[in-house]
Amino acid sequence: MKAYKRPVSIKFSDKNFLITTFGATTNYIFFHLGLEHTSASNAMMLENTAPFFVLIFLFVVLKERIRRIEVVATFVAILGVFFTVKHDVAVGGEGFEGDILEALAGVTWAIFIMGSSKALSTTVSTIERISFLFNVFIVSAVLLTPFVFFYPTDATMNDIVLLVLLGVFPTAAAYYLWYEAAARVPTVSAALLFTLSIIFTLLNAHIFLGEILTSDMIVGAVLIVLGVILSKLGTKQT
Repeated sequence: MKAYKRPVSIKFSDKNFLITTFGATTNYIFFHLGLEHTSASNAMMLENTAPFFVLIFLFVVLKERIRRIEVVATFVAILGVFFTVKHDVAVGGEGFEGDILEALAGVTWAIFIMGSSKALSTTVSTIERISFLFNVFIVSAVLLTPFVFFYPTDATMNDIVLLVLLGVFPTAAAYYLWYEAAARVPTVSAALLFTLSIIFTLLNAHIFLGEILTSDMIVGAVLIVLGVILSKLGTKQT
């Protein structure tokens, strides 16, 4: 923001800003609380149902026309997500509370995607998108800070440095790149782009951690890519 000499100006009157901030803040709460009660695979699968909720919100709340190919694409991608993690998924039982929280994380992630997508559709430059993203996470950070006092930790300085590095590089860079992509595609396609992260997670785990890629994982990855491609069919390139 300093490099572009752009002042930080948070517009609380902007409906899309409020929707996006609400979605981001509540998503972090539900997702991390859910992880305390369920497995990472369950969390990954349930949060990535967000594209389904995006379809519901677009059709029911915003009264937008949903193309049949977008419904098919969403189903294919979510099926792909299930295949990639199905070896580790056990919905219900002792982790039922966590599963519910992760399902709510999927709903709130859909809200974040919708708010972001609608806001980005009116932007014309990269700095506008960076400014919007920066403002969203500044407010989210302020809202989430009180949780530090409810969940005290014994984090070391090394832990803090690693968290900062993770926040600045993988997280910030990922959001920036997604915002650039989301500004150029329909809302459903923007939602499905997030599911691609699962594929890269599997590949990184295989390359750096030596984890085995099963046939189900490969099938799931193919389905996710297919879903993203299908969502783009028949749309105008911008």
